[in-house]
Amino acid sequence: MPELVEVKEIVCLVDSSNALGVLNVAVDSLLFHTYDGPEINYGHLRDALWVRISLENKTEDVQQFYLSSDQVILEDVRFYDKRDSVWTEEKSGWGLPALKKKTPSYLQAFRLDFLPRQEKTFYLRIKNEYQVVRLPLHVFKKEQFYGHYGLYVFLDGLVIMALITSILYAIYNLIFSRKDRILFYYLLYAVNFLLFYWIRIASPAHILEAYPQVLNFFVTIFIFTSTFAFVKFGIRFVDPDREDKKKHIEGLIDFLFGLTVLVSLFPQYSDWVAFNSIKLTFFVGSILYLVWYMCIRFRKSFLTRIYFFMALPLILSGLVEGLTNIFGILKIPNQFFEAFRVSICIEMLYILFAFIYREKILTSKIESKLKQTEFQLLRSQIDAQESEQKRIAEDLHDDLGGTLSTLKRYIYDNLLGKVAKDEAQLIKKLTKKAGDDLRRISHALMPPEFESTGLSESIKELVRSNHTETRKMQFLQHGEVKKLHSSLELNIYRIVSEIVQNINKHSKATKVLVQFIWTKEELTLMLEDNGSDFRNVESGMGMKNMQMRAEYIGGLLNFDSNGIESTITLEVPLQ
Repeated sequence: MPELVEVKEIVCLVDSSNALGVLNVAVDSLLFHTYDGPEINYGHLRDALWVRISLENKTEDVQQFYLSSDQVILEDVRFYDKRDSVWTEEKSGWGLPALKKKTPSYLQAFRLDFLPRQEKTFYLRIKNEYQVVRLPLHVFKKEQFYGHYGLYVFLDGLVIMALITSILYAIYNLIFSRKDRILFYYLLYAVNFLLFYWIRIASPAHILEAYPQVLNFFVTIFIFTSTFAFVKFGIRFVDPDREDKKKHIEGLIDFLFGLTVLVSLFPQYSDWVAFNSIKLTFFVGSILYLVWYMCIRFRKSFLTRIYFFMALPLILSGLVEGLTNIFGILKIPNQFFEAFRVSICIEMLYILFAFIYREKILTSKIESKLKQTEFQLLRSQIDAQESEQKRIAEDLHDDLGGTLSTLKRYIYDNLLGKVAKDEAQLIKKLTKKAGDDLRRISHALMPPEFESTGLSESIKELVRSNHTETRKMQFLQHGEVKKLHSSLELNIYRIVSEIVQNINKHSKATKVLVQFIWTKEELTLMLEDNGSDFRNVESGMGMKNMQMRAEYIGGLLNFDSNGIESTITLEVPLQ
């Protein structure tokens, strides 16, 4: 608001003695110096920092402004304003209930009263034990300040809602869906991030009693835990089968995480360089490992590309936020962190949607593998059947066929002349029937020269061999006949053969019509009769065999019967 208020001076003083009061610093202006940078940031400063701010009301009216800092983690903030020649002190800082502050806000905010054209000097004293001393400062009109603060509270609500949604989603899937470890890591990440965000950022606006300052130190454990869980989640997201797993690196990250949590339990050593180096190594190393992992998986996996573009902004912004507000290494302007809240909301929802999409992809992959397994099982069963039927057919033809032939010759040579003429005719009829039955059964088990004759000719022979005076069978073809794969032809033949056998055994049909309808896209088999009933087709080994073979060749087998007539169709795709 340059038209209302002018900043005349902002200078700083680091009090290494931690003993100076406002009366000491107010009388010696030479103690202060101008801070070299766009924003006051002293990193992990354990000494008291004094900031002198001189402002001038440029209007002819009495004005009320608000001096505010969005750095909510400042632990002990004192504001000094000279009123009636006496310095007044106002306290603020992290952990103080917003409702108990003179300016009810979890921001470090103080009211400034000006007379027309008045120039005033104010002092801020900041003393941190555990957190970074970063002091972005803003001057607002009253309505602007509460609009600014209200926006922060609103964004906090969105962040918390996004985190709670993620937590509920993970819990629901852990209970009712797959017990996947990735869900555990996602839940661990969301819970710890929620605890961190609620305790450090949002809750001071709602609490009634002050937090102990040491809690601000322990909250970083939630940050490190959520970082660890997020890295584990991200790796498993982009590489579900762990094809590129680097066991030694991940083992080192696990060790560093445990060590980081351990050293974070001792606030009295918060300024030890060795302890802070462990934390920094874990934090930066684990995030860089995740980014590197995504890069090597980028061209291999579609899931990685989705996750890369959705999660990378959150990963990098989280890295910058940590290096600035946890470790005090970077000095990033406060505008970045104003956008950080928005990015958290968007990225959490993006990651949640990406996770849901990943589950769909993995589910489809699992279903595809199950179908492949079922297909292989069907193929094994069918191959076993074919092998067994071929063996039985050969045994019938070679062993039983030979025995029957020998028996027939023996009867003809030695017995027919010793019995009555009627009995001889009966013996001839029975021996002929036995030979015909053996040939029919053997051919049904394994048609002779099936591969050379093909499907159509084999079906013609099947229909001819089952044609009788009492049950007339006919075979018709329509369209251009195609040569199919031998396995496909054999399975179609088996289905037709099974249907014909069922008609022979259980039907009173006198007419049976078998039709092949050929098109470019599919072969349709239609078998119609006037005496069978296929309304209860679920039971029976033969029916299950037909369904299994139809499924194996990708066909659709349908039975339509009214108890008197039946129509059976088999649709087999040819493309």
